[in-house]
Amino acid sequence: MDHTDSFEELPLTDVVPPLPYGKSVGTIHRGLEVLELFAVEQRALTVGEVSSKLGYPQSSTSVLLHGLSDLGYLQHNRHERTFIPTLRVSFLGMWMHQRVLAEGSLLDFMETLATHSGHVAMLATQNGLYAQYIHIVSARSSRVGLKPGLLRPICRSAVGKVLLSALPDQDVARIVRNANAIDSSFPTHVDIQQLLIELNECRRTGFAFSRDSVSNGASVIAAKVPVEIDGQPLAVGIGVHTWELEQLREVIVKLLTDTLATYFPPGAKRCEPSRVQALSSAYAVVKSSS
Repeated sequence: MDHTDSFEELPLTDVVPPLPYGKSVGTIHRGLEVLELFAVEQRALTVGEVSSKLGYPQSSTSVLLHGLSDLGYLQHNRHERTFIPTLRVSFLGMWMHQRVLAEGSLLDFMETLATHSGHVAMLATQNGLYAQYIHIVSARSSRVGLKPGLLRPICRSAVGKVLLSALPDQDVARIVRNANAIDSSFPTHVDIQQLLIELNECRRTGFAFSRDSVSNGASVIAAKVPVEIDGQPLAVGIGVHTWELEQLREVIVKLLTDTLATYFPPGAKRCEPSRVQALSSAYAVVKSSS
């Protein structure tokens, strides 16, 4: 499925939750967005490039990047005037990948889906009233518009419907009521009964679909990943242009089915919260006696 056009080139709705906790949270948010940007770009970046891609003022971007460099999270090349993450960043989440995702490599799984589909694969989990992308792999180097951390309305997106299908109907109804009460981004409210019909179909087939539900021209085919992180279900989606959804629906459903069976065969143990345990060695700051 090799296509000259790419799903990630479509204009995407910027859905973000409010941040009510003040300037300090905003600074943390920016620092994490910088690290996620490097995960998407996978190359060294200048201050100007980071500023442009994230929409930050160049002066504060420079301060932020130099601050992360001083802390050891970024390496600064003074001759090229670029920054790139250090190995310290790669070790931050390695313990989870080794100890929680031991049944199968989610990274390889996502790479396989992106490569074989020719499109973009998105891994998501629930974050309140949203489905949040926690990892994105594109078949092409350009990944404009999509980045880890992006939020999608859980009642409207395909990955969100997959996540909701794991919940009882009464919990789904509560989420829909809350989403409808706060969501002013869409002209119509989510129809609870129609959504429950879609979720029952998802429970029966294992797949959910969205057509222009969040962004015009963009559609997603999604399925549940049979691995949980600390009790939180995961969903994976493959994004396509809406005009090719019907053409590719059966092919992508088969790709998802076959790839899930390969990486997470039936009978494999699921990740339970008890598997994420503290290390036996203590982490402590030793104060000087002087």
